Amino acid sequence: MKPKTKDGVAAYLEYLLVAGLAKGLLYLPSSMAYSVGEGLAALLYRFDNKHRLIAQENLCRAFKDELSASEIAELARSSFINLGRTVVETCRILKIDRENFRQFIRIEGYEHFQQAKRRGKGIIYITAHLGSWELLPLASALMGEPLSIVTRPLDNPYLDRTINRLRAVRGTRVLAKKLVMPALVQALLRGESVGILMDQNITWKEGVFVDFFGTPACTALAPALLALRTDASVLPAAIMRCGRDRHTIVVEKEIPLIRTGRLRTDIVANTASFTRAIEAFVRREPAQWLWVHRRWKTQPRATCRIPNLESGIEHLESSVARQNPTQ
Repeated sequence: MKPKTKDGVAAYLEYLLVAGLAKGLLYLPSSMAYSVGEGLAALLYRFDNKHRLIAQENLCRAFKDELSASEIAELARSSFINLGRTVVETCRILKIDRENFRQFIRIEGYEHFQQAKRRGKGIIYITAHLGSWELLPLASALMGEPLSIVTRPLDNPYLDRTINRLRAVRGTRVLAKKLVMPALVQALLRGESVGILMDQNITWKEGVFVDFFGTPACTALAPALLALRTDASVLPAAIMRCGRDRHTIVVEKEIPLIRTGRLRTDIVANTASFTRAIEAFVRREPAQWLWVHRRWKTQPRATCRIPNLESGIEHLESSVARQNPTQ
């Protein structure tokens, strides 16, 4: 029991440190808060060898012979700076409300949302850790369309609860990754919108391998299965930084679903289609993506390119069936 208590104390001390920094960033003048965030990010880039190397290795994998070593290094550093700014903006979410958010966030492609909304089948936004991604569901809620979003719990439970309260402050519904499918199905059947970040590595049980920057990447199969079973519209969306503190939310056209009648084939084909949309966003603003994440960590085995797909489908299908027995 002692190690467990020690871990709890360490986690709480970490929480206090982060909470103190967050409060400082909230109350500092905007320009000063950004300077602090950028400065800390620059220090992290210089001294955090592990994550700097991960970012550079990922960039080399993605762009291969397209970029020089100096360009790779500059992109990696820029991605750290973007992360620092994103932390600042997340800490200052309480300053954003319905009256002021349009001063620094604009929407491009809103008509695609309107068209999908008229279908009445619910909307699945597929998105990525790009730009200041925490502001995307916030802006949607402030526009009167709160999202149900799927999150992975942070390792620190105190920080996890705090950031989820921030996410929910303007109406966003935060759903923990565990046992999330029934809640997503319910939301879509009510004609609501859900947001799913599908640009991170995932386990063999929950994913399929599709190309991302020309390399197989284990990718969540849930968005494709949800869309196929609920007939929800799938819209790629991302928020991109247009200067230090200005952002554009880009909503692309609905992605037509591929339906051949063979569920296994359709899930892989649609996941690949969704992933191409995510890659297009990252290529548009590569300095704003989260390159410090090991996106290609899970790799296919020679004997099985799409491992455990059947068990993953069975698990997700049972959740869909419980909520939508007519399917």
